Amino acid sequence: MNTKQLRQKILDLAIRGKLVPQDSADEPASALLERVRAEKERLVKEGKIKRNKKDSAIMSGDDKLHYRQLDIPDTWELVGLGNVCELTNGISKRKADSGIPTIVLRLADLEEEKISLMSTRAINLTEREIAQYRLEKGDLLFIRVNGSKSNVGKPYTFDSDATVAYCDHLMRGRVLKIVDCNYLRLALRSTQCRTTIDKLIVTTAGQNTINQGSLCSIVFPLPPLAEQHRIVTAIESIFAVIDEIERNKADLQAAVSAAKQKILALAIRGKFVPQDPNDEPASVLLERIRAEREALIRAGKIKRDKDDSIIVRSDDNSYNENKGGKTVCIDEQIPFDVPESWEWYRLSDLWDLLSGRDLTPSEYTDSEQGIPYITGASNFADNGLIINRWTASPKIIAQNDDLLITCKGTVGTMRINKQGEVHIARQIMAVRNRAGLNIEFLQIVMASFIQHITSAAKGIIPGISRDDLLEMLIPCPPLAEQRQITEKVEAAFEQLDNIIECIV
Repeated sequence: MNTKQLRQKILDLAIRGKLVPQDSADEPASALLERVRAEKERLVKEGKIKRNKKDSAIMSGDDKLHYRQLDIPDTWELVGLGNVCELTNGISKRKADSGIPTIVLRLADLEEEKISLMSTRAINLTEREIAQYRLEKGDLLFIRVNGSKSNVGKPYTFDSDATVAYCDHLMRGRVLKIVDCNYLRLALRSTQCRTTIDKLIVTTAGQNTINQGSLCSIVFPLPPLAEQHRIVTAIESIFAVIDEIERNKADLQAAVSAAKQKILALAIRGKFVPQDPNDEPASVLLERIRAEREALIRAGKIKRDKDDSIIVRSDDNSYNENKGGKTVCIDEQIPFDVPESWEWYRLSDLWDLLSGRDLTPSEYTDSEQGIPYITGASNFADNGLIINRWTASPKIIAQNDDLLITCKGTVGTMRINKQGEVHIARQIMAVRNRAGLNIEFLQIVMASFIQHITSAAKGIIPGISRDDLLEMLIPCPPLAEQRQITEKVEAAFEQLDNIIECIV
């Protein structure tokens, strides 16, 4: 159970009377409701209010049978929201040349759990508008209209003495004194009430809406007033502990992320596993790979790349790069020292790089026909690739064991393809092994260089070019050491991930 589920469980226990003990000395909720009925009847007779035929029924006696699954205590009652809360839609005014500058709350001012007055906008309102739409301390504020269905009907408590109005996407709930406004807010966020709210929402043209009549009909359990206060105190105390857990978890996640980066940095510097003098040096490995490539060129099977690069370390540990017939010292480009048995090379020297291409809507489908179509970081899962599109007319095909890296928008996300053949869109590049090197080790190197990769991203929609990757300098350990490094890094990351999973 994660912390979000734990919060929901606490709310669900609270509205069933199972969070705090009942006190026989408390005035029962039925007496509270009788006072409400009597007070409303008096005001009707005096002509101060009109009888509301749409008042939702107060559940009592046999009516409780419809809500028996709640199993509430005997001192509690089930009541419709409209009986204890007067609902009013917000003002639709956007601006005015004259009037009194007044803060008007918008949807953007509602955070996950509270109302923020930090970024509110003032609009000129008349005195009459202020009187009609001003929020009072203890009012509830409901989201009336929103693109996200889960936000519609969500209640917030207004807890300020400032002069503040509210826009027409919101709805005010003025709560009778027999109800603790914070208890009501928490009760309406319970699973029982949220399920009812979801059924009453109307969706039109991408917008989800709930009206006053529907919200008034929501039935919630009403404890004695003293018990309401005790429930709110208990929930706030428990939620404070959960908040601390979440802060600790965030701190732990940050520490784990930093530890992973440190492991990667050590791994690509030859400081994570000991060197074995019996391993074939990387210089011999690279010489053999280049000799094999030269034989293929002489046989006419491949063409020589005029930009082929060879980096050689001299006896004084300086690095010279031969490229296009010119030799240049690149000591200033080498980011750090590596062990004697290691070498450096350009990515372009030993790996192929494929740039993806977008398909038109007519060229792919959501049915399993053809090969998977991978469009971006949204297709990358922790354990592989998420497949939700296929194409029967692929153009740029990434193969099994290619390293996929996002190069547009979300830059630098990587996964090794274990799916088989997949078509990649232009937001992705595929790095392909052509020299028998360890693809997992290359991923470790690129993950360690991720900040360098993302810093190269340019444009309104960040993106990196082929040259940004092809020109990367890659440290090369002996092949056996590459395997040891990848195994040890994988084991260390698994242990760190297990620590995170143990925290609620």
